[in-house]
Amino acid sequence: MILVIGGGSQGKLEFVRRRWDIASANITDGGTCSFEEAFQRPVLDHLHLLIRRLQEASLDARKFIADGIEQHPGMILICDELSSAVVPVLKDDREMQETTGRVLCAAAQKAAKVYRVFCSVPVLIKGEEHD
Repeated sequence: MILVIGGGSQGKLEFVRRRWDIASANITDGGTCSFEEAFQRPVLDHLHLLIRRLQEASLDARKFIADGIEQHPGMILICDELSSAVVPVLKDDREMQETTGRVLCAAAQKAAKVYRVFCSVPVLIKGEEHD
């Protein structure tokens, strides 16, 4: 599994498309897909939005994502970094920020590679640059 993180609108998805030649048909949007579809394609974009939706549905996001990673170890996950943001005022937003951070920590431990994308510049922060 490969994890790609970075702030919003930093070029994460474009990096993944170019680096691994991924067509749009092979990308799932965590903000709009059904829960059953989340891990059915090679790339899951907007992981943080999937986490929010799972929490709104009162589902265990950490277990759902961990199970998805376990069952689909070759995936690429793309997620916005929320930890650098201001602490949200609303309780639900704080819980979503915390859960996203914990999911990313667990995912990074299992990932063969972790990239952080900033200003469209990918930086490999875990793993080695070979295929």
